[in-house]
Amino acid sequence: MSRSGKEESCRSLEGELNQYEELGIALYLEGLPSDARAIAKACQIADGGGYMRDYTEDENGHIARVDFDFVIDDQQL
Repeated sequence: MSRSGKEESCRSLEGELNQYEELGIALYLEGLPSDARAIAKACQIADGGGYMRDYTEDENGHIARVDFDFVIDDQQL
């Protein structure tokens, strides 16, 4: 992906995550509380892999938390 494409993708992700934050949905990066900007930046500079999302629902089935965990790209091993 080109640099401008990655930057646009980062802005798009940050905007999406900002909406989650506005709804009171907790964001985590590698198991630690985080925010939209930090997660978007980590996703943009990830090298050798990427970040996988994991959604946790509350008792009513609504998204309560989104975790981002780094996964290694097996094709680069």
